[in-house]
Amino acid sequence: MDWHVRKREYSRTFKDGAGNVWGYMPPRELAKRYPNGGYRIVADLKKKENPSGDLSLTGEGKRTRLYAYNRKKKRTERTAGYIDVSGPDHPDSFVRVRAGNVLRGVILPAVLFLLLCAVFFLGWWLSRKEKVPGLDEAAVSYKVEGMENTDPESIALPGVSRIEMEAGTTRVDFPLVNPEGNTCYMKYTIRDAQTDEALYSSGLIGPGQAVLSFDLNRPVEAGTYDILLQVETSDLDDYTVQLNGAEIPAELEAK
Repeated sequence: MDWHVRKREYSRTFKDGAGNVWGYMPPRELAKRYPNGGYRIVADLKKKENPSGDLSLTGEGKRTRLYAYNRKKKRTERTAGYIDVSGPDHPDSFVRVRAGNVLRGVILPAVLFLLLCAVFFLGWWLSRKEKVPGLDEAAVSYKVEGMENTDPESIALPGVSRIEMEAGTTRVDFPLVNPEGNTCYMKYTIRDAQTDEALYSSGLIGPGQAVLSFDLNRPVEAGTYDILLQVETSDLDDYTVQLNGAEIPAELEAK
């Protein structure tokens, strides 16, 4: 059956696979014309012509074969609008224009794919974290310009000469940093240089992280004390493999 385009001014155009351009009205315009209904959809026009269809759309020397009207539409399709058509004894008839839904067909699957990747890597990171015992739960992301290791074959150590704290307390507000770019975990131990007493030991700190504050094992009275910052390092891929460490002489000032 042939459906012929009724001549009228259309605000939108649709190009089919053969290059034919068809004018159509958006859905809101049809709803405005028929606020109480009273029209019918007789067929669907899609980008690709129906190879076996017995319905066709004609007008201005153009012709394409249509698809039978189907209330259900694919996830990758959307209703772009409607074409006013005429047929024998069929007034108020329209061909529905079915265009590709870029949001659902491309963008939405891409977003879902990225979300699945994020969930996968989050699960991988959490499972890896569980496999590395001794990670310091107080460690947070920490970056300071100029404190990055650009040589993966070496280990960058932060420069520390003095740590200050409030006298009579255990609280120390000072970042114990594993510089970004290191390929190892770091563990800090603060020792009294005179007695070799361990005043504090951190857990494993990952690259680009730091423990910003911590508590010593006991309160410290006012004064300046010689301390050693013992830094132990271990391989990122296998935390049981110990790498080069260091002892950094420094002063602890309680005031």
